[in-house]
Amino acid sequence: MKRRNIIAIVILLILPLFAMAQEKEKPRVRFNVGMKAGFQAVTYNDPEFEIDGYEFDTNNIQSNKIGYAISPFARMIFGKFYLQTEATFGITNHSFDFHDVQLPEDAIFKPNNIIYNLTTYCMQVPILVGYNFIQQDGCGLGVFTGPRTKFVFTSMSDQQFEHFKYEDLEEVLKDKTYYWEIGLGIKIYRVFLDLTYDIGLTKASSYIVSKSAGKTFTSNRRDNVLSFSVGFIF
Repeated sequence: MKRRNIIAIVILLILPLFAMAQEKEKPRVRFNVGMKAGFQAVTYNDPEFEIDGYEFDTNNIQSNKIGYAISPFARMIFGKFYLQTEATFGITNHSFDFHDVQLPEDAIFKPNNIIYNLTTYCMQVPILVGYNFIQQDGCGLGVFTGPRTKFVFTSMSDQQFEHFKYEDLEEVLKDKTYYWEIGLGIKIYRVFLDLTYDIGLTKASSYIVSKSAGKTFTSNRRDNVLSFSVGFIF
């Protein structure tokens, strides 16, 4: 057999082995779907409220109510990295506490009596990039980050202003806000736990209005959201 033919046969035998080796080096792309549910707590990013000349700063405004969320999601995994998107349906509860505010004696309301509670219904859509820096025996630990868009169903919001001078106060909410999310995920076989923090990038509302008095008041807040969820990936 001629040397040229021998070389060609060797090359034909080696090429498939080389291709198989190359395939093993490339991370295999996998697709998964899942479901998660959890709790949310809201904090405020430098809020400003002004009603009839009285201002309340971040030291006097806190949220002490818990919200809820449920999310179907889809994940594309390649090696230790993954890309994930989801549709989060949530109920967010806000409670603004003014009881520490020191007001003059002629104030239009008493600091221990004023109440503003807000409940909103929303859908949130994030685009997250994650990295599992520990991945062994079906368990893993990773981090993820990315932008999150929140669509608020403003017509369904429930607002309770009590003991203010004006009885028809209304906070005009933004129907779309943006966040940047960072999070930590723990995976134990098909069950996982996520702890996330969403940083508000845009204002959650435009202003507070009393239509009967024909007045508008300052409402400038960005919501930060701390969430804990438990899920199952299929």
